[in-house]
Amino acid sequence: MKNAFLYLVISLSGLALNGQTVNLDSIFEPRLSGEMYKMKVGIIGKQFYNDDWAESDIKLSSGEVAFNKFLKYNGLLDEVIWLRSDLSGQVKLEKQFIDEFTFKDFRGKPVRFKRIRVRLPQMTDSTDIFAEVLSEKSASLYVFRHIRIIESINRVENGALYSFDRLAPQPVYILKLPDNETLTFRRISPTALLKALPKDYKAAVKKIIQQNFLSVRSEDDLVKLVRLI
Repeated sequence: MKNAFLYLVISLSGLALNGQTVNLDSIFEPRLSGEMYKMKVGIIGKQFYNDDWAESDIKLSSGEVAFNKFLKYNGLLDEVIWLRSDLSGQVKLEKQFIDEFTFKDFRGKPVRFKRIRVRLPQMTDSTDIFAEVLSEKSASLYVFRHIRIIESINRVENGALYSFDRLAPQPVYILKLPDNETLTFRRISPTALLKALPKDYKAAVKKIIQQNFLSVRSEDDLVKLVRLI
């Protein structure tokens, strides 16, 4: 009777309770909380950073790590979507419980996203976002892989009128300087970067660009520059 009761408790822990779901991959693993997810339809363009599910590790705010989960990052919602191992559905994980997650092999390399608090352009208050880590040294560089709705359009299909939202990527680069001052900018160019920099850094960064023959027109060049600050 005792064994039967224990089995019932474990089984019930896998049900949705108060909008939350529980990781059933192993009762010895940390719990993953979230709500059932249904992908937004009626859109034109990509809403995900990765088209295919990527095997990933998740570092939780508790310090625990959930290993080998299949994830997608939704740049439209700024949310992490988890494909449950029993294929019973997709779960939008609760952001507040995730410190970072890493796609182990995305286009041949690991890619790490970290939850950071920042004030984005045209926003009055700081907010938590998932940002891809491009470099973390004395100065750190992140990019918010934001995807936004740029317009709504109507189409006639099979004699019926439908409305669609057109999406476009709008990345935001976040530079954390050695003195912990943080700045954001949208375009990668020497002009945009120097304009965003505090006065104390402008001359030094301009010198780094000139001495290292950096065009600062691509993410790779931007990473090289930040590692030299």
